Amino acid sequence: MRNLQIATQPAVLPQMGILTHVDELANYDMIYIYHQLKNGAELRIERDEKRTWDENSLAVFYKGYKLGYVSQRTSAMIQKLINQGKFIYATIRSLNKDKYTPLREMDIQVHVH
Repeated sequence: MRNLQIATQPAVLPQMGILTHVDELANYDMIYIYHQLKNGAELRIERDEKRTWDENSLAVFYKGYKLGYVSQRTSAMIQKLINQGKFIYATIRSLNKDKYTPLREMDIQVHVH
């Protein structure tokens, strides 16, 4: 019998994230910059202390413009990661828009480091 030695490399998995959507798109600054938004664009996520009725509210920003809020279904989970000291950022996963009209839907992927 042969003694085969197979060099194995550690499996590298793609970095996964949390998929969610942005709520309240029509209520903030999105109307001013929707034409600049594209898939893969990096977004910033911040706690919003002004929303006292929602202790887990996380605002989504693009280049300083407020787009809306992370979906309530996932904001508590993301808030726990922030409280653990994790670095959080997001990218646009998909957009639902028609030419010359504001966005109707935006899905984002939240990355954890």
